[in-house]
Amino acid sequence: MSHISLQRSARQAAIKWFVIMQDADIEHPERSRFEEWLFSHPAHQRAYQEVCNLWEDLDSPDRLLHLESAMQQKIFIEKTDRSKKIRTIITRTLSVMFFAVAGISTYYGYEAWESQPTMHMVANTAIGQIRSQVLEDGTKLMVNANSDIEITYTRKERRVILKQGEASFDVAKNPDRPFVVDSGLARITVLGTRFAVNKFSSKVRISVDHGVVRVEPQQYLTTELTGVNRYAEHVLTLRDNEVAEFNLNGQSKRLQRPAADAFSFEFGTITFDQAGLEEIAETLSRYRQLPVTAQFDTANDVSITAVIQAKYIERFISELPIIAPVKVNTDRNATLLTPKKMQTSRKP
Repeated sequence: MSHISLQRSARQAAIKWFVIMQDADIEHPERSRFEEWLFSHPAHQRAYQEVCNLWEDLDSPDRLLHLESAMQQKIFIEKTDRSKKIRTIITRTLSVMFFAVAGISTYYGYEAWESQPTMHMVANTAIGQIRSQVLEDGTKLMVNANSDIEITYTRKERRVILKQGEASFDVAKNPDRPFVVDSGLARITVLGTRFAVNKFSSKVRISVDHGVVRVEPQQYLTTELTGVNRYAEHVLTLRDNEVAEFNLNGQSKRLQRPAADAFSFEFGTITFDQAGLEEIAETLSRYRQLPVTAQFDTANDVSITAVIQAKYIERFISELPIIAPVKVNTDRNATLLTPKKMQTSRKP
């Protein structure tokens, strides 16, 4: 703590203790705590002496015994009465300062108390593994294969960080604690709903089964204070059966596709709806020890619609050249997907 901060803290505490102890007797229940505070640091003693000196300058009753005449006593008493009035004003001022300081301390203390985690957990899934869990508030969580999420609950917010992969949430409604998902590209805020978030390397997809969610481009929230206003066209409100995507540039678009597709992984099914090779490769890699990669350009990308069981991924990969203009090449490091129109040479 800096010297200035220490002085300020000591002065505030000295005001508090002087208001409490100025008329306290030797048996006062707070006296031991006061003495412990007073002798715990020299700065406390200096601060308390400053407050005491202020009082002594205003009123010195012992001097009354040494006055020689009644007139002098009368004059002194009149001065003393004025001093007492001044002392009353200062007492009230110090009391107000004390309660103001106490109020501010209480406010920030309450803020800190609200921000303390009440629950923290990490949910990781291995390749091919799907995990389900009911959280402490009744929210139902499903984590798809090869995914990584972190969950922190405080008294004022429920926050999830989706670091990798895909998850669905059936959120228990609580107006006092919004449920927020940080996906890196977009922030999703809800009170109570069922939705899914699918994070790819170049985009994130949000699908709402029912309820209402607010989705904001995360890069504008973290880099520009006016981001929400300047990029309001990319802030979306999604309702029942609506789907949207956010790309690396913070741009959003609504998709004409069933939201239910996003929840098919819960039943061991993979659904592709006009999916490009990048999305197909990343999705298949969640279920396969040997990763799948894609090499393509925008002009030569393909669009594939298919519904497959996760246990039949190898069959799907082998049949890809039959159902779409795609080349499949596998070596010991990865399986590479490329459009047939794209001429590529693989490095050894």
